[in-house]
Amino acid sequence: MAGKWIQAATAKMKKKGTLGKFGKATTKKIAAAKKKGGVAKKEAVFAQNMKRIAAKRKKSTGGRKMVGAKKKGSKPKSKGGKKKK
Repeated sequence: MAGKWIQAATAKMKKKGTLGKFGKATTKKIAAAKKKGGVAKKEAVFAQNMKRIAAKRKKSTGGRKMVGAKKKGSKPKSKGGKKKK
């Protein structure tokens, strides 16, 4: 479970109803929330960690989407129906 902490945290936030509560995590918002302390600080640190992970992922893929993401302008794959001859 150590490798899937983001999924566990997301599931916990969905269950509590706080998913997306922090809004767009700007540097100013994160700094202000860290100063407040308490729950706001926890949310800010989480948002900061997510931004860091996203930045690393974007850098490692060269700005491309991850494997399995739908490409723009691509045709949908066949759903396994009969082939026309």
